[in-house]
Amino acid sequence: MALVKVLITGGVKSGKSRFAEQRTLELTGGETPIYLATTELLDGGMHERIAVHRQRRGKQFRTIEESLHLSDALSIPPIPPLVKGDLQESHAPVLVECLTMWLNNWLHHQLLEAEAFAEIERLLAGPNDLVLVLNEVGQGILPENELARRFADLSGRLGQQLGAVCDEVWWCVAGHPLRIK
Repeated sequence: MALVKVLITGGVKSGKSRFAEQRTLELTGGETPIYLATTELLDGGMHERIAVHRQRRGKQFRTIEESLHLSDALSIPPIPPLVKGDLQESHAPVLVECLTMWLNNWLHHQLLEAEAFAEIERLLAGPNDLVLVLNEVGQGILPENELARRFADLSGRLGQQLGAVCDEVWWCVAGHPLRIK
């Protein structure tokens, strides 16, 4: 059976996360899906957002918290052939929530852009179905400061890369997912 790669995008509070959880659960095939949480707890507001996500997903997912090295968290080796590891024995789908925060972490820790895109390639080459969440940040005006412009550019490039390789692309607006691809 072919692996499925799904990209879900949209604005902040558009319903992306709820739809991504639902779509991931549809792919389970009986196994508990993996929720790969990327947000770092940097302030009280983020703590509250994370608590809401944790409560909503409950015990429906096996949660792994990793803010940078996603493929390592899933035991995906750097080069094929894939060696069977703890998670590679599983065919459970993986929800990555969210790549926007992951990209923010990457910039915050001043890691190399090329390494970020290599990390995404490793993740895409892994042995599980993937549901990837990415905020759409390119619909506003061009940001005034250099870091914000760099973030918007990288996020846009990441979205284009994922959109090209994913089997499904969904856009969420006001709680309604619209299938783009």
